[in-house]
Amino acid sequence: MIGRTGKMVLSRQLLINKLLEKLPNNFGTVKRWPIAVQADFFSTLANLLKIGFSLTAALKFICETDQHLKSGTKQIIDGLETGSDFSKCVQPLISSQAYQQILISEKHGQLRDVLNELATFNRLKLKQIKKIKTVMIYPAFLCIILLTLIIVIHTFVFPQIETLLPSVSTAQPELIDFHLLEVIGLAIGTILIILTIGFFKQPVLKKAEIVVKIPFLGSIFKRYIAYYLASNLATLLRNGLSVKEIYSVLCAQKTDSIIYALGEMLNTSLTKGNSLKKIVETHHFIPKEIVKFLNSGDTVTEMANSMTAYSKLMFDEILLATDKLIAFIQPTMFLMIGVTIVATYFQLLIPIYDSVKGLY
Repeated sequence: MIGRTGKMVLSRQLLINKLLEKLPNNFGTVKRWPIAVQADFFSTLANLLKIGFSLTAALKFICETDQHLKSGTKQIIDGLETGSDFSKCVQPLISSQAYQQILISEKHGQLRDVLNELATFNRLKLKQIKKIKTVMIYPAFLCIILLTLIIVIHTFVFPQIETLLPSVSTAQPELIDFHLLEVIGLAIGTILIILTIGFFKQPVLKKAEIVVKIPFLGSIFKRYIAYYLASNLATLLRNGLSVKEIYSVLCAQKTDSIIYALGEMLNTSLTKGNSLKKIVETHHFIPKEIVKFLNSGDTVTEMANSMTAYSKLMFDEILLATDKLIAFIQPTMFLMIGVTIVATYFQLLIPIYDSVKGLY
């Protein structure tokens, strides 16, 4: 009896172990923070480091005073106590781009400055998203009214016209062939799905080449790459790394990140003796200014200052470009609404006009 009980306990333990193996590695951990929470965390941590807190003391202070950040910060503290790096502990809670910047700054200094930059950039992103939502409220309300109007016309008005004017309305072809629209919509949807699947199968540098060619959004993405690269390079240069050492650091990053792909490409080109100018001509999204700074012959400190100034310039241009794009959204929506209203009224009035014309 005891032997049978022991076998049952052993088999149950084996089953539990199998189930645990199937669970994801981050099971039970805090999910990734929203952008607003990330911005608060970066800003608070940077301010605490600025006034003299150590990293561990600052995290414990946040854990004790901020309920929104408590669970995530506790997870980071637990990771640090096991000997993991701060960047590794915070990785599941933040975006991949922020992780790459923290990883570089942690290993080569300037963590506080990078945290401030990340907080500022995330708050800018939130501000722009809020602007877009505000701009879209009124057009979205008009679209709902217009859609309701179209449904009412097709459900109640057109049947009344067919009843009153059967000879005209039944023979009158519709201006809008809804079956044709369905076919076109299905074809466009299929093409978009195929293109999307093909896009995600491309290498990371090829993806960047495609995105920068998208109208309106491409220019913003290109400026973001310039800001991202310049800010990271400025961090490395401020710590006295040479150009070759910077390439080695970039190649040590996450393999699916754009900064790793660029580092690997630049390192390979440097080994083969190719010029940086040729690389820029091949990949148009790489800012020419960054290559000029690296080839300027200035001291490392001067190159770092140039990179910092350029990253701030790109940050301001991102803000300006997104403001222009947001200002363009509402007029475009109003134009689409106007065209739809005109088409709907033509579809409604032309059968009536033809019936009246037939009486004379």
